[in-house]
Amino acid sequence: MESILAIAVSGLSKNYGSLEALSEVSFSVRRGEIFAYLGPNGAGKTTTIRILSGLLKRDAGEVSICGADVASDPVFVKERIGVVPDESNLYPELTCRRNLEYMGELYGLPRARRKSQAEELLSFFDLNGRATTPFGALSKGLKRRLTIAAALMHDPEVVFLDEPTSGLDVPSARALRELIRTINHQGATVFLTTHNLHEAEALSQRVLILIKGRVATLGTPGEIRQRVQNLNLLSVTFSAGIEAAPLLEACPAVLQASPQNGAWRLEVTEAQAALEQLLAFAGGEGVRISEINTITASLEDAFMSFLKEGEAKTEATP
Repeated sequence: MESILAIAVSGLSKNYGSLEALSEVSFSVRRGEIFAYLGPNGAGKTTTIRILSGLLKRDAGEVSICGADVASDPVFVKERIGVVPDESNLYPELTCRRNLEYMGELYGLPRARRKSQAEELLSFFDLNGRATTPFGALSKGLKRRLTIAAALMHDPEVVFLDEPTSGLDVPSARALRELIRTINHQGATVFLTTHNLHEAEALSQRVLILIKGRVATLGTPGEIRQRVQNLNLLSVTFSAGIEAAPLLEACPAVLQASPQNGAWRLEVTEAQAALEQLLAFAGGEGVRISEINTITASLEDAFMSFLKEGEAKTEATP
């Protein structure tokens, strides 16, 4: 019976000398799932992908792709995965078509198959008109498209996408997200790393947040948001021309304040106390508050909460 898991990781650990990159990381990814693997820089995301793709040896733990151990059956695993790195690994002097065909050669595809597959992918990624254009002459958005296309040449079951929309303009990033959804709908399991938390929330069925090499939380975006409902968040809009920062800094109930879309986004100790303080301070300063709303915690709020918690634990460890 075929396993329902595309990826299974148990107790994964990796050290670089005295640096603990990963510590007993465990998770699984179901076949056909878009799984977001999130964390700040240095959390261990790239190390994880390198281990999962067979490029780096683990120190401890078990890792399997499509039911096969990555270390003991590397050929089986590499035939079933496609890896899209954050920086393209294609050849700038080769045309788009030739880059795809060459990738097919590396995977041992027969000549007829790699030619037909290249044409199918050029069409799918709307690159027909660029087939004879050198890769190096493409825009960044088109380069990302071709890089993903190259990773799909051998019809992998699992696709690793490392920051796929990083540095792209809004239309290009949106188009690429739609392509990721389409790839997934066609049957590929997608393992996604991104710093764009809105992107992760929109695309993924489940999310893992990694902090300093350890799993901070794992679940659906909704489940993770629910775990930080103890956060008290407000949106406050002041009358035009008001310098609100000093007033907010003077309110003991306001833990953090940041301007957002013409309003101030506040994290407070307790909503009622914050409202009372804000109204009192504003009245004393002759400042008019035009609108106050409560905010439901987002995935980004949850991420920042778990990040603070992880950093606090690290500082408390002798």
